[in-house]
Amino acid sequence: MSLFDYVLRLGDNALILGQQLAALTGHGPVIEEDIATANIALDLVGEARLWLSLAGEIEGAGRDEDDLAFLRDEIDFRNLLLVERPNGDFADTMARQFLFDAWHEALLEALSASTDARVAAVAAKSWKEARYHLSHSGGWVIRLGDGTDYSHGRMSGRPAS
Repeated sequence: MSLFDYVLRLGDNALILGQQLAALTGHGPVIEEDIATANIALDLVGEARLWLSLAGEIEGAGRDEDDLAFLRDEIDFRNLLLVERPNGDFADTMARQFLFDAWHEALLEALSASTDARVAAVAAKSWKEARYHLSHSGGWVIRLGDGTDYSHGRMSGRPAS
């Protein structure tokens, strides 16, 4: 895989998940969580801008972050399928978020030591935010898992009753 393709994939992951989370604005279980989710969405869209800008630079075809974000067909996106999962209820969203965050935080930590200084810079900046995202989603997984029988069931993957 070329560096362009790899960086594009990283940008696509952040963009799609950021858009998914932004769609939840106004639907959080409490006001504070509504704002937290919106802020995480904003962090991810900001990260997407950095990766997509770098992808455009690497490609050298004159495309910028907006071209790569909005002027491609769906088939041209290379994001993880996990980030496309529907938001579902809050437990579904937090489970998806936690799985992504655990992977993402570890990946960005590793990429912050990249031999490509541009990749290392984007990863290091994004890693700071990813650590918070993992702490946040992990806290919700624990809170829901240790909560009521219903919330525990939702985090365990049992259907709502």
